[in-house]
Amino acid sequence: MRTLLKDHRRVPPARKPPIYLISWAGYPNFGDELIAAAWVNHLAKVAPTTDVWLDVREPGTVTALLRGIHPRLHVVNTLFRAMHEMDHGLDRSMRSLIHDLGSPKYDAGLLALREAGTVHLLGGGVLHADWSGNLRIVEAMRAIRELTGAKVFATGQGLMPFAGDPLTDLDHLSVRDRPSAEAAGIPVGFDDAFLLAEDPRHARALGLLAGHRGDGSSAGTRSAGPPSEAVVCVQSDTLAEGSFEKMLDFTRAQLQRWDLPRKSVRYLEAIPGDDHLGFDRLRDLVAPEGFIPFQAAWDGDFVFGPHQVWLTTRFHHHLVAALHGARGIALNGKPGYYDVKHQSVVDAGSRWSLVHAGPQPDTVALEELTAPAGFAEAVRVKREEATRLYGR
Repeated sequence: MRTLLKDHRRVPPARKPPIYLISWAGYPNFGDELIAAAWVNHLAKVAPTTDVWLDVREPGTVTALLRGIHPRLHVVNTLFRAMHEMDHGLDRSMRSLIHDLGSPKYDAGLLALREAGTVHLLGGGVLHADWSGNLRIVEAMRAIRELTGAKVFATGQGLMPFAGDPLTDLDHLSVRDRPSAEAAGIPVGFDDAFLLAEDPRHARALGLLAGHRGDGSSAGTRSAGPPSEAVVCVQSDTLAEGSFEKMLDFTRAQLQRWDLPRKSVRYLEAIPGDDHLGFDRLRDLVAPEGFIPFQAAWDGDFVFGPHQVWLTTRFHHHLVAALHGARGIALNGKPGYYDVKHQSVVDAGSRWSLVHAGPQPDTVALEELTAPAGFAEAVRVKREEATRLYGR
């Protein structure tokens, strides 16, 4: 059928094998979308005529969020659809699907995957013992390398709690936290979100605004004096039992201790729906128009900066807010997972306080919070990694 249809694309033919990216974007989740956008944006600068395939859970959502970033971006759900159907009765392995084909549900997408010169699993904390089924993505990567010789990369991974696979047979691996580095036997690296573009044309897609240099400092005019705004997010998903209520109680006590005017308290959603319950429970402390939905933040209708003090469970809120100079408290609602994630940002330079969801954690005075040290090293290392993988 394709031979009967004229190709109306106005971009030149690709000169190199496709690049195949795999991402957990599409839920949506601010961090996963941010990482996907950062890598696609980087490839738009260094490989604008190369076909880029992005395999995600919800391709419609990701297509809408990332539209216009790369001229040859194709968003699919080939591997994620296969993984979903394996959870619901499909009696095939990833290796069998990739090597043998034989299903019209998958073949078109798998044939595109088999053309790729590189297969790259983007960063995140999903390859761990609690979600061991996600390791089928790594099985797929190994299968495609075995079949075609494609290079396989994984960057910015968080492997805790460890599922037993160090991923060290991949052609390139970086991890974002010290426990994961120790498990894999490699140097500690940084989260993929540090690959934030400076190009203001992509500020919308990266959830950032022009004027922020992305190295832990700001080109804006706000000072690092007393905060004029508090930003909150308390998630209700993927937590240890009882942690949600404990974190709500702590957040209420902490906001009361800070005693900032209610009109200056805002609530920033990272995952639509999952983060609304926390807002609903705290809405009496948040400004009447203080709820910021995911889409508004994604479109750039929210300014991260040193004028803020933060109180959040969300890892990428911590990273991006600190990257823009904000002080804050990171809340850990799942030992062995969220504490590892947040500690990686503290180690990289955020200087935030890390509070665990215990019986009665102590609140923190504003004067005890320290401005971030800056993230120039993290940004430099991540950009050098991107250059090693894809050139300039």
